[in-house]
Amino acid sequence: MMRDAQLYVETCQVCQRDKPRTQAPLGLLKPLPIPERPGESLSMDFMDTLVTSKSGMRQIFVIVDRLSKYARLIVMPKTAKTEYVIRLFKEKWVRDFGLPNSIVSDRDVGFTSELWKAAAAEQGTQLQMTSGNHPEANGQDEQMNRAVQHLLRHYIKPNQVDWDEKLALVASLYNNVVHSAIGVSPNSLHHTFRPRLPLDFLISDNQPTVTPDTLEFAYHYEQKKQEAVEHMQKAQAAMIESENKHRRPSTFQVGDKVWVKSSELGQEFGISRKLMPQYFGPWEVLDIVGTDPDGPSYVIRIPGHLRTYPVFHASKLAAFEETDQFPSRRSMLPPTMDGEVDIDDIVDHREMHVQKPPGRGRPPKPKLQFRVHFRHHTDPKEDRWFTREELMQTAPQIVARYERDVLKGKRQMAAD
Repeated sequence: MMRDAQLYVETCQVCQRDKPRTQAPLGLLKPLPIPERPGESLSMDFMDTLVTSKSGMRQIFVIVDRLSKYARLIVMPKTAKTEYVIRLFKEKWVRDFGLPNSIVSDRDVGFTSELWKAAAAEQGTQLQMTSGNHPEANGQDEQMNRAVQHLLRHYIKPNQVDWDEKLALVASLYNNVVHSAIGVSPNSLHHTFRPRLPLDFLISDNQPTVTPDTLEFAYHYEQKKQEAVEHMQKAQAAMIESENKHRRPSTFQVGDKVWVKSSELGQEFGISRKLMPQYFGPWEVLDIVGTDPDGPSYVIRIPGHLRTYPVFHASKLAAFEETDQFPSRRSMLPPTMDGEVDIDDIVDHREMHVQKPPGRGRPPKPKLQFRVHFRHHTDPKEDRWFTREELMQTAPQIVARYERDVLKGKRQMAAD
């Protein structure tokens, strides 16, 4: 009896939808592979300062080499077209260091545009994008952003409008300080030497210099690079051991049903986020994708009208628990205050024969009906059939999308 009660509660749809999860998040930490040389792999991000400078700049285009940790901080206006970003990248990075093999970034519109993808393909660069709303996957740039903000606080004026004038100083300070991940300064590893700093004349340099373009110079640099790689490997191992203590492996498979955190979906106007359900769904897992360093991402069959990118990291999902042990259990979803139910999606259609009226004339055309799945209802038995005319009064956008994506495609296949 106790086990039946526990199973009944665990498979309660309302409980699964509304209650927050207290377990460790899904997705074990899996760092990206360490590049073999500087310039091979980059990470990119756009940092919004939320302050427009005297010269009209507001954003910082952050480019960081994933091996040497060398960074370029490039000022940008609040809005910048993709063509402008591509030109900045070529002028501020490619001109000096060449083309990278790969670029790690989030899914900012500047990195997901077709123009950016075409430019990357043209230069033979692989784009590795993290899943949406998951900044942890691009941790290097997130740490860099915090470092830039911390340094800017020390040097800008109280009105903050001169931040872009201090950006060169901030970049110099960062690139010339020993980085904890590699054990040397980014400048010394990226440029093969340590640039002279303004206060170096106060400290005598007793280290012997090695002549560039010699075997001895190459040997010393390769040794420094290998030590940096070993330093990164140790740091990664320590981070994996620490982080995975508070994570769980994700075991979702294609075909499973999962809940998606409501925070990952668009918020309706006038609706309190705090009083919303914790999760929406359940929806089917279509594919396992992504190169996120802390676990897999999944393609979810979300309703088309939500207009949300359908790839979600494992930490944004929860398993859907169901059982056939209680066949007589009625729908556990509470009735709405206004007696209305939200449509989740159209899942099927059919043509219904219309009886010919008495008399002569052509027979009437069959009426189109759509099978509707309601939001938060998981049992297919609760789906209902409606005529096109009925749905056009309450959900015209969903009907239009279904006719565009499904019916039009089937007509084209029949024509072919």
